[in-house]
Amino acid sequence: MKNTKKINSANNKKTKKNPCVNGNVINENKEGWKIVHIYGNPFERGIAHGFLLYKELKRVIKTLSFIVKKSLGISMTKYIKTSNKVIKPILMREFPEYYDEIRGISVGAKKHGVEVSVDFLISWNSYMSLYSYFKDGSAIKCSAFIASGNATKNGDIIMGHDTHTTFMDGRLQNIIMYVTPINGHHFVMQTSPGFIASVTDWFLCSTGIIGCETTIANINYKPKFGYPFYCRIREAMQYGNSLEDYDRIMSDHNAGDYACSWLFGDIKNNEIMLFELGLKQKNVQRTKNGVFYGMNSVIDDTIREKETTDKAHEDITKSLGARNQRLDDLLNHKYKGKIDIENGKMVLADHYDVFLRREAMNGRGICKHVELDPEHCSYPHYPFGCTDAKIVNSEMATELSFLGRFGSACGRVFNVKKFIKENPVYESYEPYLDNIPNYKWVVLKT
Repeated sequence: MKNTKKINSANNKKTKKNPCVNGNVINENKEGWKIVHIYGNPFERGIAHGFLLYKELKRVIKTLSFIVKKSLGISMTKYIKTSNKVIKPILMREFPEYYDEIRGISVGAKKHGVEVSVDFLISWNSYMSLYSYFKDGSAIKCSAFIASGNATKNGDIIMGHDTHTTFMDGRLQNIIMYVTPINGHHFVMQTSPGFIASVTDWFLCSTGIIGCETTIANINYKPKFGYPFYCRIREAMQYGNSLEDYDRIMSDHNAGDYACSWLFGDIKNNEIMLFELGLKQKNVQRTKNGVFYGMNSVIDDTIREKETTDKAHEDITKSLGARNQRLDDLLNHKYKGKIDIENGKMVLADHYDVFLRREAMNGRGICKHVELDPEHCSYPHYPFGCTDAKIVNSEMATELSFLGRFGSACGRVFNVKKFIKENPVYESYEPYLDNIPNYKWVVLKT
């Protein structure tokens, strides 16, 4: 692995929860979020991670096998065997720092009696890398935007992101992790227990670089490993100093394993970047005045034509085309030159259906609700949709803080018993679902 400039990080001065663990829980339950801080060398960080999140790792162990069976149609044995064959050797050889961190997670969890193997953790980190290895196409996740300069009310950077995923794994994505490594930059990311990168994706770095992404739908190729995407974005977060570094690191040995429209911003110079990366094709656009957004349909025509089967870019009867038009309507017209935190939250919680020309909580909205949609999705009422939202401006990003809402951008309430009663076809999902109350927007910080 070609690590770039290494910088000594400040030591954590907070009281540790356990004298043997380099980390602490900052907030156990802040409107559904759990905030933790880990620091030290890779193995120490991993131990703290596993030790502090052992209860959550138990849920991952239970949930992943169900997700693999339902989503990929294979057994955990086959899944882990494949991960060990195509990803583990690359991780050990090219990214020993992150391999050591994963080893530490296993050791840390074991201190609480939770047995989670290194192989399991690698396969868990690799789920989105392997998704298109087993299935045709790609997962369709998330809505997001980033704006700067004359597009925003105060001329600063505003970045917002909705996670779209199944309610089974969405309940695991409530970890806000502050990472202070011995080498490299410190950063904060939304993540899941056991992950070494964000994977949702949402992060802020002490360098002033901030980022999020939305997946590129309907890729027409199989991944070519390659450095796994989560290793590349983690390296960029920890060692990247500029937007150029992010381009270089993400492009180096690109595996095409998690094609995304990345939205990056540099709050030091108010510049934002759209970085769309497929397998052989990429699209890079940068500006200090304007808006970029993602809704799973790649913006670049060449990538869409050469590396996807996407025909829904302008089809407002489909989620991709409907969100494409609605995000353009809101960001480039209704809120043009006025984007700020408050109306940015309204964008993330938007339910307007441009095809129906009315408000509708369904699978076509920016704040997606497949669970309420009887007809516009492949699987009616599938427990999938917006599971959280985050937004940040330049001022907050300088302090590595941001606003988050767990559950959904609109605060939708979800009752498992009621859902299963109305949709008995999903009865087997019940043990892997949680009730979701009306969580509030909250500032997330150390």
